[in-house]
Amino acid sequence: MPELPEVEVVRRGLDRWVSGREVSEVQVLHPRAIRRQSGPFEQAVVGRRIRCVSRRGKYLWMPLDPARAVGGAGAGDATGQRGNDQSAMALVAHLGMSGQLLVQEAGAPDESHLRVRFEFADGGRELRFVDQRTFGGVMTAALVPDAAGGFVPDLIEHIARDPLDPDFDDEEFSRRLRSRSTEVKRALLDQSLVSGIGNIYADEALWRCEVHGRRLTNSLGEHDVRSLLGHARGV
Repeated sequence: MPELPEVEVVRRGLDRWVSGREVSEVQVLHPRAIRRQSGPFEQAVVGRRIRCVSRRGKYLWMPLDPARAVGGAGAGDATGQRGNDQSAMALVAHLGMSGQLLVQEAGAPDESHLRVRFEFADGGRELRFVDQRTFGGVMTAALVPDAAGGFVPDLIEHIARDPLDPDFDDEEFSRRLRSRSTEVKRALLDQSLVSGIGNIYADEALWRCEVHGRRLTNSLGEHDVRSLLGHARGV
């Protein structure tokens, strides 16, 4: 399963190749690849320009301009705070266990597990969603305001920021973590508290800062939390 660092690498690569490009055609090759979709997926995406590629935890999203919009593309970042507005929609993706978002030359042979293909009006490289196990998926969602003054897809607004997010609040995380009475590893896997730290990275961060995963969170000191966050970012 792709973890937070891998998803961030994907975001950066996609931002380079798809930001500012208008989607001209969408081919859905497997219906299970479209998740939580109300209304036709293709109709919601075709004719819209991708502004940037953003991320929260393991979710990626691409804010979309209204159909046939014109103007320059905004640069992307991990939070989606540049170039958004309340009326915008976003293309959202989760890679699941085996999903990939690949940028391929138009006309390149199809992958064995190609699920969705996005073609662009400029005729250049296309975006492909490939997923062997079909646990991931793509969908569209409305963008809603978040606490930091940016916008986030409504279906993931309940998910907390991750430690790599520039707007992650270390002090607030420490306060919320230490106010609980639960095992620290369990807390690290709670996406309402912190997102993007999967099982492997939680174990590694805890091992590096010498905190047992079954230790209770309300027994942690501020130094313990600072060390834990530092190692979570460094893994």
